[in-house]
Amino acid sequence: MISFNAKAQNEFNTETDQFYKVISFDEKVDFGIIDTSVTWIITNLQNNISTTLHGNDINNYQFKEPGEYQINFQENKIHTEACNHPLFAENLRIKVLPVKISFDFSKIEFSEKLQKGVNYTNLLVSIPVKITIKENSIQKIIAPSLAVSGIGVSLTTKSVENEIILNNQIHLLKYKVSGIIEKETFLMFDFYDLNNQAQTYNLSQIIK
Repeated sequence: MISFNAKAQNEFNTETDQFYKVISFDEKVDFGIIDTSVTWIITNLQNNISTTLHGNDINNYQFKEPGEYQINFQENKIHTEACNHPLFAENLRIKVLPVKISFDFSKIEFSEKLQKGVNYTNLLVSIPVKITIKENSIQKIIAPSLAVSGIGVSLTTKSVENEIILNNQIHLLKYKVSGIIEKETFLMFDFYDLNNQAQTYNLSQIIK
């Protein structure tokens, strides 16, 4: 059993720069439209098992097991015309995490009404999340971060709990929000998971 503590989380954020993509287990990576002449060799670096794919098949490949993968990109034709696929490095690395987080935006709640011109000091945003882990490999994680944006918006956020103990699948996350909304605007709430990918909630009504 392992846990993500604050130090480990900082190290993780630094490590993400080493990878083409960081995803959760059972997810796929969209590489775009790929010519059929391209060969991909995907190697699981934990067990050294390789899979060979061609063209767009890479987009349907499911990274089921956590760990690191190396992807070898090979183009098997001589160019006589402009490329019609993205350019990739010969070797790419994918990191697959043993945890995935899903936010239930249908149940997001605010402790106060959001209004223009109000200086908030203790507004609470609450949202249920489902956290799934692979084979009970993690005991706790750092709480996902939240960023709020919009025109004339100066809001800062802080998670009420820094760590989430993974004793249940469903957890209620709470964030303290401080600052002011200076103009009429729509608000966008970006919740960043452990992959540093934003899951976004757009508030449907304009703030007045």
